[in-house]
Amino acid sequence: MLASLSIRNFVLIEDATLDFHPGLNVLTGETGAGKTLLTRALGLLMGERAEEGLIGNSGSEAIIQAVFELSNKELTEVPDSVCELVGQLAPGEVIVTRRLGRDGRTRCYVNDTAVTVSALGALVGELVSFSGQHEHRRLLNPNYQLAVLDRWAGPQVVELAAEFRETFLLAREAARKFEESLRRHDARLREIELLRFQVDELERARLSLEEEEALVSEQRLLSRAEEVVRSLSAAAELLKSDADQPDALGLVTQAAGQVGLVKDVDAALVSLCDGLTDLQYQLQEIARDLRSYASRVLIDPGRLDQVNDRLRLYSDLARKYGGSTAAALEYLDQAKARLSALQDEEENLSELGEARAALSARARQLAEILSSRRREAVAPLEEAIQEQLADLGMDQARVAIEVSSTDDPQALRETGADSVEFLLRANPGQPARSLARTASGGELSRILLAIKCALAEAAGHDTLVFDEIDAGIGGRTAVAVANKLRELSNTSQLIVVTHLPQVAALASRHFLIEKVSGADTTVARLRLLEGAEVVEELCRMLGGRLDDAEVMAHARDLRDRGSRGLLD
Repeated sequence: MLASLSIRNFVLIEDATLDFHPGLNVLTGETGAGKTLLTRALGLLMGERAEEGLIGNSGSEAIIQAVFELSNKELTEVPDSVCELVGQLAPGEVIVTRRLGRDGRTRCYVNDTAVTVSALGALVGELVSFSGQHEHRRLLNPNYQLAVLDRWAGPQVVELAAEFRETFLLAREAARKFEESLRRHDARLREIELLRFQVDELERARLSLEEEEALVSEQRLLSRAEEVVRSLSAAAELLKSDADQPDALGLVTQAAGQVGLVKDVDAALVSLCDGLTDLQYQLQEIARDLRSYASRVLIDPGRLDQVNDRLRLYSDLARKYGGSTAAALEYLDQAKARLSALQDEEENLSELGEARAALSARARQLAEILSSRRREAVAPLEEAIQEQLADLGMDQARVAIEVSSTDDPQALRETGADSVEFLLRANPGQPARSLARTASGGELSRILLAIKCALAEAAGHDTLVFDEIDAGIGGRTAVAVANKLRELSNTSQLIVVTHLPQVAALASRHFLIEKVSGADTTVARLRLLEGAEVVEELCRMLGGRLDDAEVMAHARDLRDRGSRGLLD
């Protein structure tokens, strides 16, 4: 159960802690005092989105914290999927906290463990059943009615509906992928054919940057081969002539001989003589290298034509595939990768078709099972609602639940093959009609309460929160609603925001929210009422003043009767 709720710096609430009773807890207050702040705070713990303007003026953040006292039985009812999100829980106190920063950041904790907003909401959603202020209007929504039927049918049907939805979405995505792949089939085949030609052309060419560089050098040499041989031979002859002609080596040799005649005069002359000797060897070596290079140069027009043809291929492919050999080689890698991907898509087309068919078949199978289980649950739910309505002063009314199913696989929706509509026959002899066309606001409130009571008895929620479930009712109907809430509080903890004194009179714990304004500030204060304060608040709710003895007597009598049990 929910043991306490602490709210700090939240809108107009500076600091408030509410300690709840296991039975019927009510919150009352003047219109505009801020009663919805309590349910708004609980909604945030259940994962609702936090909009701007929720942080008060007493600090940089708002803090909402709830303490739950959980037994072993209650913990076993928390799904494993939720425990995986929030960590392992132990019996005893579980503290959940949400902090809203002025910078827009939200921090959530379960005990001392930081969790996501969705994880926090998943846990609190398992511990608290929440009925918002305008939920009776949601009762007119067919999707809400379908969700009610599923919850009544039990957790297995809820899980079955979730499994169907997941399978349906997977089937829809598989169908989308298959259709998209099928639409691209012809274009893909054309692209595969083109890429195969391009890859084959480039691979047969066997391009390489190293070969291109070597061919350019060879072309340059072959195109001037005769000139190179002639120049190198002439240079070698000038350095060291094979004929009996003056050459550079002979002149250097003569110079070395002249210096050698006088090298003993000075050590510096020895060094010069040695230098000339070294030069002799260098000239001989250079002359030999020149002749060797010239001897290797081939004057071969046929080879030059081959080189030119090969370089022309490089040029043609570079122009065709990106402007350079490097770009052509990069295109080859990209084309091979693209070709592989397209071939995989072609191979996957049949696999996508098989997956689509399998998932669609599974979705249809689940939809049929779901429809059957829903139809089985209709009559028991109608009967349970009828029993609750009888206690709420609508013993002549009948709620009928129509389930319409489609056999068209294309008409399946995320909720299955079924459409659900709740019909109301308010009085005997009248036809059953849609709630939207038949029920008044007060009737919708009672029908919603009847449904919530039926669901609570079936699901056994330990904590139920009702935000003005009694909207639009009064008189004897208000007494019936109050008695029903008190009866329900015998098996479940109830937290009820109400405007009805009949409900407040039956409360085991009564909280008041009131707005207090100063010169520059306005705050909302929450406090527990006891003794005479409860009677005074009932007097106000009855529309009287504290100095009105008759209304005060009525309030006191209402409280006395409420404290003894159900109202008559």
